[in-house]
Amino acid sequence: MAMNKTAPAKNTDEYIQQFPPDVQAMLQKLRAAIKAAAPKAEEVISYQMPAYKYHGMLVYFAAYKNHIGFYPTGSGIEAFKKELSVYKGSKGAVQFPVDKPLPLTLIKRIVKFRVQMNLEKEQGKKATPLKAVKSKKPTDEEQVTAYMNNLDAETKSEIEAVRKIIKQASSKLGERIKWNAPSYYYKDDIVTFGPYRTQKLLLVFHHPSVVKIKSPILEGDYKDRRLVKFKNGAEAAKNKKELTRIINDIINMIDKQSS
Repeated sequence: MAMNKTAPAKNTDEYIQQFPPDVQAMLQKLRAAIKAAAPKAEEVISYQMPAYKYHGMLVYFAAYKNHIGFYPTGSGIEAFKKELSVYKGSKGAVQFPVDKPLPLTLIKRIVKFRVQMNLEKEQGKKATPLKAVKSKKPTDEEQVTAYMNNLDAETKSEIEAVRKIIKQASSKLGERIKWNAPSYYYKDDIVTFGPYRTQKLLLVFHHPSVVKIKSPILEGDYKDRRLVKFKNGAEAAKNKKELTRIINDIINMIDKQSS
């Protein structure tokens, strides 16, 4: 059951206002993504949930204690089942955890697909094969940008400070989203941002070569990885030289192993 326990909302604004501020922010981002993908859609309340109509119903959404439910009908789930496989869901619904950024780019693609399906149905045309309607997979840069844009301002600022240090460490590094966070690689995966918790910036160095490096900022006694924790971007800046050294030492070891 959705979290709202008051009288049924008369419109989407009232619906969203029933929830805690952090959930409200996520719902507004979801709402904006739907409107961007279907600007001509009518916003209504249906089954006590915000819903969008354009030549028929497109999608619905609802907030719950631990997740946001997104309902793009069975066709929307089926068309994007590979991308949605990382989330819990059912035949016509998917659950987005409230402690993770919403996949807004994917949501827009699903909504656009639903618009096309409704138009084709109204015009009596045979549905276009699913492969034909899927848009091009976002580039690594687009995925990272989408991830960063989904963060709150404070978290984005802190992570951006560390991203800058990592990217400046070596021109050989590539950046992409892996393990649901910005990740950096050179021939092999080197370091990834861990969950942002208790105002700490966590970096996970998962290239095995890191265990050969001695550094006061490397933590853990794991078999094949080490951790780096910063309280904030300012602390990361103070350790810029050491963080840069660690990254380049790993890159040099990778080059030696591949030569």
